[in-house]
Amino acid sequence: MIAIAAGAITVVAIVFAFASGYLGQQWNWLRPAGELLLLAELVGLIVLERHQLFEPVQEKVTGMEARMAEMQTALGQMRDLMTVSGQVTVTTGFRESFQLRTRLLREALMREQQGPQILRNARLSGFPLQVQDTREGRDEWRAFNEVMSRFLLLPGSVAGSSGHRWSARSIWAFASIGALNSGLEFILSLAGGTEALNVEIKVQLRSRAEALLSPVQITDRDVFLSYDDELSSRWGLALQGQQYVALFARWFDDRWSAIPDSYLIYSRNGLNQKAVDRIRKELEGVEVAGERKTA
Repeated sequence: MIAIAAGAITVVAIVFAFASGYLGQQWNWLRPAGELLLLAELVGLIVLERHQLFEPVQEKVTGMEARMAEMQTALGQMRDLMTVSGQVTVTTGFRESFQLRTRLLREALMREQQGPQILRNARLSGFPLQVQDTREGRDEWRAFNEVMSRFLLLPGSVAGSSGHRWSARSIWAFASIGALNSGLEFILSLAGGTEALNVEIKVQLRSRAEALLSPVQITDRDVFLSYDDELSSRWGLALQGQQYVALFARWFDDRWSAIPDSYLIYSRNGLNQKAVDRIRKELEGVEVAGERKTA
């Protein structure tokens, strides 16, 4: 009640102060008096009603902090559970990503297989295959290539080699001739200059390269997703379990079927030079169109 009465008096004082100029009365002193009264009222409300104004807010803030702490604890427990179960592993940087990819490939080679297996690979960013200019990066890249070569079936492969149990399929996206050349150099160097009999590669063309998350490695038990940009692999995510393999293998097979066979640049017959030449011309057109847009 006191606050209501003080507020009414303040409003009346301010109104009369403004009206004094039109009425010709010397009531200008009412305006500063009203403003002073209004200030006193606000101070009184803060002091006298502190409990009602601030303590409920403090209780809400405390409750929100408690709930945030509970959420963080739950997320931490979930991550620990997933890590312990071996289902999800996060890697950062080129070196760590290729260390894990190499280990997963070695484990796949060591497992007994009930039938033929397919090693699937999709690299969709459009950036060239490249290695960071560090000794550690080159070492990891060399170790990865050595393991990958054991999946190949070459004309001189002995009976019972891994290449008889595995085949490899790749989908590579290119946005430039340089990216295409780096991909061709990789597969030719991996096979040691000979023709791999169990490798198939299809190509997709992109108008421009962009950073993307791609399933770069799908084995019989693991899926490795890699976030690739112009600096190679930034980070990766390894998913272990048949549920992940079934999901991404089905996605890969659907995408593979959707790409015309005219974009099959490598098969058991070796490099399809005719398809490569035609893709080069298409990429030249893509590069020219890109230069016109940026000009």
